[in-house]
Amino acid sequence: MNLAAFKTTISQKLNFQYQQIVDYKKRPQNWIEMLYRPNHMMGYQNVDLFFKSLNTQQKVDLDIQIFDQLPDILHNEKPRRLSVNLMPNSLLSGDFRQKFSHLMQTRAIDPQHICIEIIETQSMPPLCSSALDLLKVFRSHGGWVALDDFGSGFAHWELLQTGMIDVIKVASQNLSHHSVGYDYILGLSRFAECMNINTVLEGVETEEDYIRGKTQGFHNFQGWLFK
Repeated sequence: MNLAAFKTTISQKLNFQYQQIVDYKKRPQNWIEMLYRPNHMMGYQNVDLFFKSLNTQQKVDLDIQIFDQLPDILHNEKPRRLSVNLMPNSLLSGDFRQKFSHLMQTRAIDPQHICIEIIETQSMPPLCSSALDLLKVFRSHGGWVALDDFGSGFAHWELLQTGMIDVIKVASQNLSHHSVGYDYILGLSRFAECMNINTVLEGVETEEDYIRGKTQGFHNFQGWLFK
């Protein structure tokens, strides 16, 4: 699908589902993640394959569309904290940075209520100085920055080393280290604890998942177990 056709498909109001992030006692925190769910996924059977099918510019355009709708979502859902996924390439886009800066400057969004989740990918471009400056401004106004799918791809170590990460999110079902899965995820949790970074275990679908995550030291949990 070419870029013009793709822009037409996302020009209508986007559809989202919301998933709670609860604390270690399963208590709701009014912290939710917005999950983009397109009406149709251009022939793909699941969301992951849909996103993998997009080229870089299409991903940037989609993130711009999503951030355009943040003011309405914050107004309607009134979360204490709203997590929103963001592809690293969008932070490298001048168009996206301009959009994000405008939303903050005009106070259309309040960073205190937002957690940006930078998604780990198999190809992780280094962030430019303009992207880092934007994240610094966002955090200076109370925004959180998370590394999503931590441990499953390439991490932005420059953000970890400079203390710009507030949350590490681990999705156990996305990790390929099945033979040492428990110890590997335990290590990620311990790493975050040593760095004084909050943690979320994603993909918690069963009571067993939740109990295992507690023994691994996670502070927060996300998944369809918590409805």
